[in-house]
Amino acid sequence: MVAGGTFLQLFAPFALAVYFVFRRQPQGVAFCIFFFFQQFLPISTYMADARAQDLPLLTVGDAEYVIHDWNYLFGKLGLLNHDIQIASFVKMLGWLGMIGVCIWLIWRRLNDVPQPKRPEQI
Repeated sequence: MVAGGTFLQLFAPFALAVYFVFRRQPQGVAFCIFFFFQQFLPISTYMADARAQDLPLLTVGDAEYVIHDWNYLFGKLGLLNHDIQIASFVKMLGWLGMIGVCIWLIWRRLNDVPQPKRPEQI
């Protein structure tokens, strides 16, 4: 129940990336993995708000009983005073992941050697 939105934000693009891996479609994998890492940016914003709790919270169900997921999680783990540092690290991972996907696509394109056609394909 806690961090379910964050889980879904990451699970959906990851699951789609796995699907494209099995379909052997590298562009689909790259798009989904890029989107996976892009989701680290809004997640890190939400993490950085754990102590301040300035962001509006979204909920399904009783609007009177709304908790800040990362405030609750960081509080239980004793990390609440480090929310901004953790969020900065997560944001950095997101940017590195997105840049890494772009580099991987460029590398694939530069190393993509056309296969010679077999006689039966001509």
